[in-house]
Amino acid sequence: MSASTTASSSSKGEKLAQRLSHILARLHQGDAVDKHQLAQDFQVDVRTIERDLGERLRGIVERSADGQWKLIRITRSSISTKHLHGYARMSGTENLFPDNSLRYLLEQLHRPEQERTTHVQAIAHEDLRPRTQEFVQLQTAIEQKHPCSFSYKDKQRNVQPYKLIHKNGVWYLAAEEGAKLKNFSIGLIENLLVDQRSFFVPKRSHKEYIDAKDDVWFTDDTTEVLLRVAPEAAHYFIRRPLLPQQQQRQDRDGSLLVTTHINHIDQLLPVVRYWLPHVRIVQPAEWHANLLSSLRHALVRWESSASQPFKTKQHQD
Repeated sequence: MSASTTASSSSKGEKLAQRLSHILARLHQGDAVDKHQLAQDFQVDVRTIERDLGERLRGIVERSADGQWKLIRITRSSISTKHLHGYARMSGTENLFPDNSLRYLLEQLHRPEQERTTHVQAIAHEDLRPRTQEFVQLQTAIEQKHPCSFSYKDKQRNVQPYKLIHKNGVWYLAAEEGAKLKNFSIGLIENLLVDQRSFFVPKRSHKEYIDAKDDVWFTDDTTEVLLRVAPEAAHYFIRRPLLPQQQQRQDRDGSLLVTTHINHIDQLLPVVRYWLPHVRIVQPAEWHANLLSSLRHALVRWESSASQPFKTKQHQD
């Protein structure tokens, strides 16, 4: 057999393997497939697809009454793999891996854990299992549009719930109180009551606002902030956004000029403090002054406490 014939056979075999794997991946997503559509997708004759389904995948797929092809019952998963992508989107991990294709995901799941080349370290989350009942009640209230009342930071609240939001390991309730959209930490909600006899009409503007936000700070106004990030810390701001609506421009010296839109100064200062002395607030100038004042006040307190002798509690028998 000539080298060209061998190469041609190898190429055909690779194309066949790729075509069959793609068909199986589509079937494992829970979708029925049509032979004519498959022929169009893979740019082959319908008879080729018929051989794929009727001969090469015999015992794995079957033809339904409407002419569609699907996995036979014994080969179907109890949970369709198309739900894996849905779960990834819901949990915010859709782009966790550089390759988010179904084939890659299935390869990783089918491989024994000790043999996998990747390991994802879990992010710390608050444990809401003791609040399962309240969480379910809030979900139902949102779905059925029932107003709620609860105690929050020693104050009685009457709200119209819109959405449950998970941010940085903490669950929040986005709700309207007194015509204002606010967020409430689920872990701090006490004495929850859902008024099942009343209903409210959600405001479209609130829903659009919540969906467009990438944080849980809800205020009517935002402040445009300009930061200068030193070259030593530039990489950390480039690899993933650390601030809402973050945009940056890298200068020749390697530093970054970062712009962000902040709802409240307390949303910004923890990030800036963490990266000191590599980040400086350029605008607004009064926010930079506020930061300096808070740092000077902290230094005075630390120096004052350091000058006092450290006392330990004496335990008596």
